[in-house]
Amino acid sequence: MDQIMVEPTYRPTRVPNKLPYGALVVDTRPRTGRSTKERFVVKRAETEKAIDWGVVNQPIDADKADQFFELAQKYLGALSARQFQGAVGPCSLTVQTTSDWHVGFCQNMFRTEPFKVNGLKEFSTIQIFHVPDKTPAELGMAFDYDVAILLDPYKSQVLIVGTAYAGEIKKSAFTMMNYLLPEQNVLSMHASANCKPDGSSSTVLFGLSGTGKTTLSTASDRSMIGDDEIVWTDGGLFNLEGGCYAKLIDLDPQKEPGIFSAIHKPGAILENVVLTQDGSDVDFTNRSITENTRGSYSLENLDDVYNQHTYASQPENIVFLVADAFGALPAVAKLDHWQTQYHFVSGYTAKVAGTEMNVTEPQAVFSQCFGAPFMPRPAQVYAKLLAEKVQAHKCNVWLLNTGWMEGGYVKSQRYPISVSRALLRSIQDGSLLSADMVKHPIFGFSVPQSCQGIDEKFFRIPEGPAVTALAKRFQDNMKKHEASGMDPHVVANGGPRV
Repeated sequence: MDQIMVEPTYRPTRVPNKLPYGALVVDTRPRTGRSTKERFVVKRAETEKAIDWGVVNQPIDADKADQFFELAQKYLGALSARQFQGAVGPCSLTVQTTSDWHVGFCQNMFRTEPFKVNGLKEFSTIQIFHVPDKTPAELGMAFDYDVAILLDPYKSQVLIVGTAYAGEIKKSAFTMMNYLLPEQNVLSMHASANCKPDGSSSTVLFGLSGTGKTTLSTASDRSMIGDDEIVWTDGGLFNLEGGCYAKLIDLDPQKEPGIFSAIHKPGAILENVVLTQDGSDVDFTNRSITENTRGSYSLENLDDVYNQHTYASQPENIVFLVADAFGALPAVAKLDHWQTQYHFVSGYTAKVAGTEMNVTEPQAVFSQCFGAPFMPRPAQVYAKLLAEKVQAHKCNVWLLNTGWMEGGYVKSQRYPISVSRALLRSIQDGSLLSADMVKHPIFGFSVPQSCQGIDEKFFRIPEGPAVTALAKRFQDNMKKHEASGMDPHVVANGGPRV
């Protein structure tokens, strides 16, 4: 166990390259996205009952994990590894790594100091040990994979070995906070949020990839609180992070001027992008390396960002964004107390052809709490917290469908982004609350019938086999949550009836 290789053998496919405007281009191959089957949570007596064990949170023996952490720390210590010190939300954070540019990534993504939350007990510092240039075997670990990602909630430690994909650092820190914060009645959310420039009239937007979470959180008359990881406390909302990690594939400066401007500033780091022929810029349409091209940048690169050192108001509206590809859901619906928990736990959207490899027709996707890979506790823990906060602050909860109209992906059109924006504005200004509503015959939620300035055709409620089929998918998905202790009232009163 003491025989540790100390020679650095960083093996990037391409040497980091700085563009004329100061952004850094890096290559993380062969790993260009998060690793899932190689990710484990350390199983200890102190935390065993709190973790939702399964495919996402796979257990690893504590003694074996401790040995792995020791090997990685010795390797990093022998190299005098680079170190980042900062914070994620209210918690201090350190990252030790063999890679210079990953320190830059951390500087972009994390806070410089913890956010002050009154009444919160102090957390232990989260420590991330990052060895992207070695496999577990090369560090002397007896492991079945070429990548190892271990999270130890009890010790507040993370180990990342064998992958340079920077999103592993960001999401590991987020996962640790999703374990720690609920213990103190604080809800961290995989969501974006915005507010008026003075911090009032906050809105939280949940949604999986492709639903418009980032796009709809930006508006000319509102300030962004954060685009991916939001914290809800008794004091209000704040951003867990200090930066953004945006998808860059097909980036259009006309549709996403804020992101386009941010990544064209010094300090931005662009992952797995392909350059134009003259090497002066990025070809955002080129997916020859990966569909998952990414750009990290500090919030300082953006305009219209809310003050990151103070709370935004308690949210007036919670919005669950879904991109339904089956043409089964209406454009917008209002949810009650039980439906809020049911749809939050469900975390529904759909994949369509072209968004991922091997996807040739629409597929239903259910990711609990709209972020299953980052939620170490059972879904009902987060759902109960959300419901309590919604009730305490009298929030309105909505389902906003940015997917396809009746007929679905093959036969119909997608709801125009202008319609989704208009509906969101009517939610935020309160006008949609006064609209005439009808109860959906299967899902039971309240569906507005009209809204000033929006064509009535967008308020048609889909009917037919597609609706019934989607309702059954919801019911089938909920069975696993029933088995793990979901409140039976949520199941009985919150879901569809077929």
